[in-house]
Amino acid sequence: MAPNPSRRTVIRSTAVAGSLAALPASTLLWSQPAVADAPGPEQVHLSYGNEPAREMTVSWATAGTVRRPRLRLGTAQEGFGRVVSAETRTYVDGLNKVETYTHRVRLHGLRPDTAYVYEVSHDGATPKRGTFRTAPERGRVPFRFTSFGDLGTGSAAFSKSSIHGAAAVRHVEQFNPLFHLLNGDLAYANNNTSRQPQAWDAFMNNMSVSAANRPWMPAPGNHEVEAGGGELGYASYHTRFDLPDNHTRDYCGNWYSFQVGSVLFLSIDGNDLAVEDDASIDPATGQSIYISGYSEGAQLRWLERTLARARAGREVDWIVASMHQFAMSSSAASHGGDLGIREQLLPVFDRYQVDLVLCGHDHDYERTYAVRGTDPGSLLRPAVASDELRDIDTSQGTVHLILGGGGTASHDDTFLSDPAGGVPDAFVRTQRLTFKADPDAKEKATWSAVRDPDTAFPYGVAVFDVDPGHLSGGRTTITVSYYHTPAATPAVPVPTPVLFDRFTLHRLRRDGHPSHHGDLVTTNV
Repeated sequence: MAPNPSRRTVIRSTAVAGSLAALPASTLLWSQPAVADAPGPEQVHLSYGNEPAREMTVSWATAGTVRRPRLRLGTAQEGFGRVVSAETRTYVDGLNKVETYTHRVRLHGLRPDTAYVYEVSHDGATPKRGTFRTAPERGRVPFRFTSFGDLGTGSAAFSKSSIHGAAAVRHVEQFNPLFHLLNGDLAYANNNTSRQPQAWDAFMNNMSVSAANRPWMPAPGNHEVEAGGGELGYASYHTRFDLPDNHTRDYCGNWYSFQVGSVLFLSIDGNDLAVEDDASIDPATGQSIYISGYSEGAQLRWLERTLARARAGREVDWIVASMHQFAMSSSAASHGGDLGIREQLLPVFDRYQVDLVLCGHDHDYERTYAVRGTDPGSLLRPAVASDELRDIDTSQGTVHLILGGGGTASHDDTFLSDPAGGVPDAFVRTQRLTFKADPDAKEKATWSAVRDPDTAFPYGVAVFDVDPGHLSGGRTTITVSYYHTPAATPAVPVPTPVLFDRFTLHRLRRDGHPSHHGDLVTTNV
């Protein structure tokens, strides 16, 4: 799924993935490879394939070239039963000329809702073991997922990172979700230009504490656009993550979708849609790397097709979008509600009744009311469809969350206010400005429902519990719980999460009478 090599990067791939060697279970269970001085596997992480109930991709890295990278797969009850050879993919960082070696196995034909054990290894190294559970079969089933963005490496040795990034990964494990959505700004490697590969290595090893046991499904943020990383700056991101296929020739991995139960998840590349210039400076030219509009509408055409298909059927009740940039924020340090997002994305969300949009970018927590359409005479300000705070009907409007408190060193938690104590102000970015310039406009944040201004609790994770309900055409819910935490310290490396905000989203299931489906507008695409 890697892009074609470019002038800034070299990506190489050798594929023997999918070739299965069936060996006796007893041999696989008790035979141990010879252990020499070869460096072992690291940075182990999981991602879903195209069908989460039956496909899982296991990826890892090694410090150099290795012989016969492979995976052993089994279950706790049956033992290890097959060996799969890995595909190896490498890239050379264009700034530092450091080569990174990654390996992956795409597993197919798995059983739905089943726990598996696995080991990744290569000749002469000690295997590294992990576990995972496949998603349940498509249908109406309960499950839990978690989300935040803006994580960092988990080490203060790297710019834009703090030790709370390590705590955040462990918080995900405490909540035991089926999978985690990571809403962009992963390693902040582009803020560490002399050590871009090392920052990615530290990030991946930190993430592996959780991601070796459950899929972490990312969306690219502005900090994934790296100098020396190919034409779009995504060489490291593409080499390290193997993601569901979006069936494009040139942009696989940039955006994608997957379905778990009756929930369709969308990962969207906001760098293609936002007007903000906030990625990286190319040292060869001294100019910013600005990739807005790079897909020439391909992403939006894919999105329209995907949503139209989902809402035309009866399998999908909920639609959840994960992305980095946002349409609304009232943070005092905000990047600004992006007019590119408002112009291009929000009308599509409205047409297909997208229920929930999860973002990062600003390093705080904010929740909107359910919004649909725009207020007349405004900068396409999303219009409030309902001011209900606790039990929200998302067939009437979309709820947006900013979840930017994953663990980056630069947390915010300060918000603009109204001097009279009424509706707060918010920044809006209406056009491309100079690199990292402040937003150029303001509006009243009539859409802002809940904000977390407590600077003593600057980080947090959102937990989502899907309840499919019991009756065809009846009520289904997602309960959202946002937990904030104080910053981690050496004395308290994993502080206890504290519940800050809880609310319930509801709508009617789409497996009932067509009249229950709401007033959907669809187009032929």
